[in-house]
Amino acid sequence: MKHFFAPYRTVIFVLSLTLISFGGLSTFAYGESAADLKLQMKTMQDQMMQMQENMQTLQNRINQLETAPPAPQVAAQQATDVPSLTAEEITALRSLKDLGNVWSKYNMQLYGKVKVDFNYDTAEFTRYNDFVGAVAQESDYKNDSTNFNPRDTRIGFTASHKWGEWSALGRVEMDFYGDNNGDNLIPRMRHGYIDIGYEKTHTSMVVGQDWVPVSQLNPSTIDFGIMTAAGNLWWRVPQVTVRQEFGDVQVLASVMKHRRTSTENEDRMPWLLGRVQYSNEILGKGGLVALGGGYRHADYGQDSSNNTDRWLVCGELKYVAGSFTFKGELWTGEGIGRNFLRYDLDMAEDGGPASAYGGWADLTYAVNDKTTMTAGYGFDNPNNGDIGNLTDTNDRRFTRNEQYFINTWYSLTKPLKVGAEYIYIETERHEQIHSGNRFTVSMQYAF
Repeated sequence: MKHFFAPYRTVIFVLSLTLISFGGLSTFAYGESAADLKLQMKTMQDQMMQMQENMQTLQNRINQLETAPPAPQVAAQQATDVPSLTAEEITALRSLKDLGNVWSKYNMQLYGKVKVDFNYDTAEFTRYNDFVGAVAQESDYKNDSTNFNPRDTRIGFTASHKWGEWSALGRVEMDFYGDNNGDNLIPRMRHGYIDIGYEKTHTSMVVGQDWVPVSQLNPSTIDFGIMTAAGNLWWRVPQVTVRQEFGDVQVLASVMKHRRTSTENEDRMPWLLGRVQYSNEILGKGGLVALGGGYRHADYGQDSSNNTDRWLVCGELKYVAGSFTFKGELWTGEGIGRNFLRYDLDMAEDGGPASAYGGWADLTYAVNDKTTMTAGYGFDNPNNGDIGNLTDTNDRRFTRNEQYFINTWYSLTKPLKVGAEYIYIETERHEQIHSGNRFTVSMQYAF
């Protein structure tokens, strides 16, 4: 403590001499007579006496601090000088304490990405606009345009904890695809589910909105649409899904159905789905082969109970060999519609289910730790007779749709990468065939 105050004594002494010196110089420099000098000297003496008293007071305070009791008692004395907290400040401190307790009690994680796509299109595509589906059927469908699209930006949050052999996780994830006007983009919920697991039996259950539980693989496109309407069955749908693991084998059973948007729809039965997956090192790290299927007896119409049988069978394969990763799916069925992002393709003109088959495949090559290259192909082939004459202006109906793509990603740093992609789309509506191209440059920052 003495060493701490020593420099301050020196500073005080030097300042005192400096003030006295300047005061004296100024007095003698500007004095005009002996009487004036005497008066000024008297004033300076009074000032010096007052300065000495102030210095003594300061020295006494320093001595008190040097001989003060131990730190806890000093802290107690100083605390009496601190102003009392307001009610708002107390509430804020309690909130911070509660937040700290929550973060320490649960395993929480914030994640997401910022992604911006710059597209150049040589044709009009279906209503999706920001991601490609099929080519429009208008006679003047050839229309070059550009699109600056930040909507694939997303943010997510998870919280999880364990108790005994049990575990639970909650996930919420959002992006900016949804209804919007101009640049006023509205967040929408991508995921919102609870995942409960029992470690002893390797059993888990998902309740809420998650990826469709069958046809789980997705192609590695930069385009957000991941081959929508070109052979990839995907979507995120509310569900209850139970998974059971038996070594390298996983079995699941699920009930899945779109959220009701109108009480006029007599839409009752959900999709009943099942899937068997085999994963082993012979398929490479993360490799798998799976067979899934589903059934539903329902109708989307209003004021109608003309339900129809819908069914789906699908196979999946992922194989990893060194720097190469191959993924692909094949599927067939009837009445496969909006729950798998095949809007307006599930029903025939006579009101029955429309049959179709399709699939996709892609191959990714990891050039090094920073660069990947992917090429892929997909197709969706509804039954021509079920689709009918296509006399209306519904661009989402077709008799065949194909998509080819090639892309590359380059990582500037671990979270930041840039990519480029070329997509060729050819849409057939009986004798009419339209084609278009999309060129994309993308930047993504993931966290």
